[in-house]
Amino acid sequence: MTFPATKFVIPRLRAGTVNRSDLVTALVHAVLSVPLTVVSAPAGYGKTTLAAMVAMSPQIGTCRWLSMDADDNDPRRFLTGLGAVLGPDLAAASTAVLAGNGGPHDVRRAAVALLNAVAESSASIVVVLDEWEVITDPAVQAQLEFLVEWAPETLHFVVTTRHDPPLGLARLRARGMLAERGPHELRFTESEADALLNGSLRLGLPAETVAQVHNRTDGWAAGLRLLATSWGGNREALPPRTGDAHVFAFLAEEVFDQQPPEIRRFLVETSVLSTVSGAACAAVTGRDDAVDVLEELAGRGLFLTERGGRDVYRYHDLFAEFLHRRLARWPSTERTDLYRRAALTEEDPVAAARHLLASGDPRAAAELLESAGTELLRLGRVTSVRELLDSLPEDQRDRPGLLVLSGDLAFAAGDLGIARHAFERAGPSGAVAARLADCLVLQGEVVASDNLIEQALTGPLDTTLHVRLLLTRARLAQIRGRFEVAEQALGAAVDAAVDKSAIMTAAAHMSPTLALIRGGIDDLERFAELARPVLPNGLPGLQVDGISATVDLLRGRLDQATSSAERVLRDYERFGGAPPLLGFSLVAIRLLGTGASMASLEPTVHDLLRYAGLLMRASFMYPNAWFMIGRARWLRGQLAEARQARARMGEQDAPPGSAPTITVNKLSLDGLIAIADGNHRRAEELLRAAVDEEDRLQLVDIYGSARIRLGSCTPSADARTRPCASPRPPSPTANAAGSPVGSSSRARLPYPSSTSPRNAHPSRPHCCANSRTSTCPGRSPCQERRRCSQPARPKCCACSPAARPTGRSPGSLCSARRPSKPTSAAYCANSAYAPAPQQHEPASWASHPDQRCVHPSGRIHR
Repeated sequence: MTFPATKFVIPRLRAGTVNRSDLVTALVHAVLSVPLTVVSAPAGYGKTTLAAMVAMSPQIGTCRWLSMDADDNDPRRFLTGLGAVLGPDLAAASTAVLAGNGGPHDVRRAAVALLNAVAESSASIVVVLDEWEVITDPAVQAQLEFLVEWAPETLHFVVTTRHDPPLGLARLRARGMLAERGPHELRFTESEADALLNGSLRLGLPAETVAQVHNRTDGWAAGLRLLATSWGGNREALPPRTGDAHVFAFLAEEVFDQQPPEIRRFLVETSVLSTVSGAACAAVTGRDDAVDVLEELAGRGLFLTERGGRDVYRYHDLFAEFLHRRLARWPSTERTDLYRRAALTEEDPVAAARHLLASGDPRAAAELLESAGTELLRLGRVTSVRELLDSLPEDQRDRPGLLVLSGDLAFAAGDLGIARHAFERAGPSGAVAARLADCLVLQGEVVASDNLIEQALTGPLDTTLHVRLLLTRARLAQIRGRFEVAEQALGAAVDAAVDKSAIMTAAAHMSPTLALIRGGIDDLERFAELARPVLPNGLPGLQVDGISATVDLLRGRLDQATSSAERVLRDYERFGGAPPLLGFSLVAIRLLGTGASMASLEPTVHDLLRYAGLLMRASFMYPNAWFMIGRARWLRGQLAEARQARARMGEQDAPPGSAPTITVNKLSLDGLIAIADGNHRRAEELLRAAVDEEDRLQLVDIYGSARIRLGSCTPSADARTRPCASPRPPSPTANAAGSPVGSSSRARLPYPSSTSPRNAHPSRPHCCANSRTSTCPGRSPCQERRRCSQPARPKCCACSPAARPTGRSPGSLCSARRPSKPTSAAYCANSAYAPAPQQHEPASWASHPDQRCVHPSGRIHR
């Protein structure tokens, strides 16, 4: 987003400004004592001037200024502006968060990142938010309230406003976090009125007259100045005491009527300008001496306030309203010509469009908004675009570009039905198809969304949009079970991401769940190697690092994956936390690396719960989050909590459009709970069903293999006397490559048939049917490190939760199954790539927890 430079400039104090040292000194002390100071008073009380005095006080140190406008009624724009005024060093983290297209979660993360950056800085910072009364959006009010409540001791906000903001002031007041100044404190004292009238304006009034003027205006700054301008020594010129607005109207009329006709016309004509500068005044009035006239008016302090820089002004709000009422008396033809000239003068497309509407030319305004609207939204000017759209007649709002703008606004607000209707009316194009597909999938119409993207991909597209559509199609095809289509789309997206813009788009839309696609590990790894040198540090780079951690996990590099996940999660905390899905995946990796340390499970479960709550918004993924939580609780022996997690997953089968692993994980968690209950036959039934579903899905399951869980409750019949086998270490070739799946070539073997008998190959009694790639020619897929020449040995009863002695938690497993210090090899032995156990009926000894089993170390386990 970009902003006018004047938005961040502290207004200069013009010559003759009354020194209000007592008020300023007390206010400076208050500002530095609390996180929020509110200066609230009606127009004309000198709030901005007082705030500028505070900002320039040597006791303040670093002060930043942010002039609010209507477009700041957008949380993303507000925080972006706040970051811009604080500077790149403090705002780098929050700016990176807001650069994405996330929702409210990203906005809150940006606020947290900003607070963390300020907390790390030792310098005291005062931020003035001027004219806060223009902020009406509750979300922006909530962001400021959050910033105030969690502000470090070095951060202080000053808000100037015409009325008290809805920020929970009573609570802040009770907690000693608020300082306030109102009309009573801002009124000029009689001595300050004398300093203005006789000092700055040199009117030479006697003390009695000064007292009369002060009493009649009640110390109102604007009234004092206007009265001084209109003063003719006549007591009858004193206005009646009928309130600020009436006093101003009376005085403005008096002052305006005293000006020469050409000055009066100049004032009315230039009142339509959003920014009053010499060049703009010359263009609107047609006067060659417009610059000189403006300088004269500014020198007299006549109704003009400086707007952030030399020779750039705006009319005081009250006087601008007065001039607009005067303009309304002009003939319509003159008003039309004036607004047309103003539209040609304005550089801001929003101001120009407003002038065109005022001139009675809605078609030209619609054309301007259609061409500039998308860029305005990118700059965060949501409020202005919405107001302009609402101001257009119905026949002009039906333009394709304006329908897209309407859809974008509705989508951002969560009104999917309205957004979809607008996109459908906008007509076919790649950009519209991408937007409409997002609406459809969020409404559960996965097939329609997938078909729409398929059609859009046949048309002309720029590279960035092409990459985005391909990644969306990969995700949708994955949900639908169209695995070959998903594989092709993912590979094509990585192939197409060649320039920096496309790479950043791919990083923003890349998800760890794409690793579930066959070959997805190769594609994600290839993309990470391509993208990391190109992307800057910050969020884009962290997104890729998170993907790399997932790749390391699935390649069997558990130590590296765990270390990377910890680092990425830690770095994401500077940005207020990771995106929900990636954050959950990284915490899940950390869970897999906890090994025998049960104490480390508790903070991990806490983080899982945190991200699971965020994933509730992604309806097709959050049940898997509760599976990981339930599994962690089961390992801790917290069976009641495990059952609660299972209940959160829901009782129904995964609905259409859900992540395909949900059903597997529901069956698996049911099986684990059945094991804990001692119902081993039921556990076997559930886990066999999970294995069948897992084979049908033909996916790499990053949540762990149901086949391994089945093996832990169905040991072989001769397990009573045969020692347990330790997992075979990875082969030197695989270990060197760090890959449990052998070759990382793009060539892939056919999917195993879900109809063929499991482990039916004649040359071996068992092979790892769950592995998706193979280096064993002529055999069904198996992993290189589990050579098919060796039959799989069953797990020992002591390694099985089914065989634990009464009173032991499900997590009390033997060291053969859960090493004290996890390694890549140890993880691979228990990963989704481990060989499946041989099929047989439930063992009769399952109900005898005292049955002995000999561990390879020679110890005997019960």
